[in-house]
Amino acid sequence: MRFDMSRSDSDARHYAEISSADRTSLPRSFYVPQEDPRAELRETVNTVLSDKFMAFISLFVIPIILLPLIFRIPREDLLFLDVCDWLLIGIFLIEYLSKLYLAKDRWQHFKSGWHLLDLAIVVIPFFQYLPFLGVTLTGSPSLLLRLLRLPRAFAVGGRAVAGRMREEAAIVPKEKVEAKIKIRMVDSNLTVYENLTWDALIGYIRNERQKWIDISNMTDDGFRRLSEILHIPEQHFKSKLLDELYPHVDYVGQASLIFLHTDQLRYPEFSDSYLKIIRSGVIAICMNNNIITVSLGENALFNTVLSNTSTNPEAQSFVVMVLHNILSHLLSEYRSILSEIEFDILRVSGIPRSKLPKDFLERIYELNKEMSRLASNMSHLRETLGIIIKRHVTLSGFDEDSKKSFEALQDEASYDHEVAANLRGSLLSIIDLYIDRTSYETNRILKILAVITSLSIIPTTIGGLLGENLRDVPFNLVLWQIVGITAILMSLSVYVFTRLGWLKT
Repeated sequence: MRFDMSRSDSDARHYAEISSADRTSLPRSFYVPQEDPRAELRETVNTVLSDKFMAFISLFVIPIILLPLIFRIPREDLLFLDVCDWLLIGIFLIEYLSKLYLAKDRWQHFKSGWHLLDLAIVVIPFFQYLPFLGVTLTGSPSLLLRLLRLPRAFAVGGRAVAGRMREEAAIVPKEKVEAKIKIRMVDSNLTVYENLTWDALIGYIRNERQKWIDISNMTDDGFRRLSEILHIPEQHFKSKLLDELYPHVDYVGQASLIFLHTDQLRYPEFSDSYLKIIRSGVIAICMNNNIITVSLGENALFNTVLSNTSTNPEAQSFVVMVLHNILSHLLSEYRSILSEIEFDILRVSGIPRSKLPKDFLERIYELNKEMSRLASNMSHLRETLGIIIKRHVTLSGFDEDSKKSFEALQDEASYDHEVAANLRGSLLSIIDLYIDRTSYETNRILKILAVITSLSIIPTTIGGLLGENLRDVPFNLVLWQIVGITAILMSLSVYVFTRLGWLKT
């Protein structure tokens, strides 16, 4: 059997990019440019002046507006209500102007129905000053101004309802659209069969020809149906934990279940997100002439492995070749991720600390956590390959040539695991260096404060001993002599600190 063992040249490409890239710019793992520079401030304003808080304020404004219309209130109490009213109007005005300024699209924000209601709340109270601006009102001005309280009350009441409706709209979960289960098959002649049904699948499994069946977008009901077809207890599929399980092998009767991952590197898209390795679980069920791969979602595994398999049509065992190419594809994904992370680590290790983001430690800790999980999975994958090499997986046509090919994959897995361990060591070194630099700079600040304190003690002590009177002191000194003695003592202190190295930059 001949398998394609060519390695990716991504490592060389990344090393070449380092020489041409700007070494002072942060890689995507540690820095995400903000598409909206007002996003952080907008989130702060929305947190402080939330819809729930403004609805709560609205409940206080309504009685302040309506009480003077219903009851005869003494002038002193009415003045107190007016002060409270204008304080609350000020809060509404601050909320409206700040959210309008920080909105992504200010025109869309302005013409929104709810925001026009907010504008009415802050504009209507100023109509009472129209007489002072020389604007004449038809009829009794006091009556008209009193009647303006009614639309204000309706506007503020609508604001309270709007706050409740916005809060409920924010927590309404979106309906999850479940993708349809897709069943595909390819036989030893590389003939592909798309969109198979469960009944058709039963007939193909009973066929003695070697074949590969791929089932994607799997659901719990699908696992239940597959369990009935293959006579494998449903709990062995572990569908709810499929994405989190480490690579390993389970045995059920004549079937071998190999739990694997297809990994994809996802860079942070927002300033508060971190680099993640998204893992999609895959089960490879080996049953003599059949190999069945099952995944919870869509992935490129089927098409990629099929294209690699098409380049080796002369292989003796089709199912062994498919399993080999699946594992080779997963190792290629691991190498690609390692190469990307290694590139980022090399970039960030040469960046001055002053140019690192404030949350650098959090980002590098998250990266180290992902690397730890990746190294652990690669170690388990190496052990899984060892089990396959020992022929503990039931596949037809597994011979000595197949064993050598899988041993080569195991060597690659061992090498990649060693690279991952070295990258973890590099990350830990960067963390230690960052903490040491921070401690050193903190120590420098403390030393500077100690020098300033020591120098200030000298004139403070002399001034405290002499006070403001130089005539009654036991020493016959004048002012210039005291200044000179103080300067000499301070100069000696500076010399001592210089010799100790506390004033070095």
